[in-house]
Amino acid sequence: MPAPLRVSQEELVAAIRRIAEQDGIDAVTMSSVAAAVGMRTPSLYKRAAHRHELLRLAADDAARELSTSAAAFSSNGADPDRDPATVLTGLARTLRAYVATAPRVSALLFAAPSEQAAPSTASAEPILRTLLDAVSSAVPGDPLPAARTFTAWIFGFCTMEQAGAFRLGGDVDEAFEFGLDALLAAIGARRQH
Repeated sequence: MPAPLRVSQEELVAAIRRIAEQDGIDAVTMSSVAAAVGMRTPSLYKRAAHRHELLRLAADDAARELSTSAAAFSSNGADPDRDPATVLTGLARTLRAYVATAPRVSALLFAAPSEQAAPSTASAEPILRTLLDAVSSAVPGDPLPAARTFTAWIFGFCTMEQAGAFRLGGDVDEAFEFGLDALLAAIGARRQH
């Protein structure tokens, strides 16, 4: 009988995420993760076939965290009479706050280096469902184009913010709210100020 693995899944995921946030996604390798958890690299292959499987573990963990944060906006828990713009604003702010806490790992949710490194369907589904439900309450017909636009703008803004790309001065929070207002108006969900 093989010896039991001494590194828990939680320890493994924490090490992957720590490496990714400190040194970048490219620094997550089989050898760097094995060293971080105190095992030999060949032993890590029993847990993951390649580095993109390691990245998927981190992406799944991030998707679960974001889903938990966004749960207040799900159609199951939200007031059905709630203003769609309020729900979408809450989702946008939640995503921005999450990206600020885990900028590199959160990128795996939207721009993973491969399909194998992206979150699994099961992990991504709750946040996708929350987003589609929120957008569908504001947009007649197919919510997918609006949901894609909404997500792409938020992720793009957050990516630029985390990279320090807003160098022209001004208030970045104000710019976020301005862009969010413009986006909500474009999809027909105006905020009441």
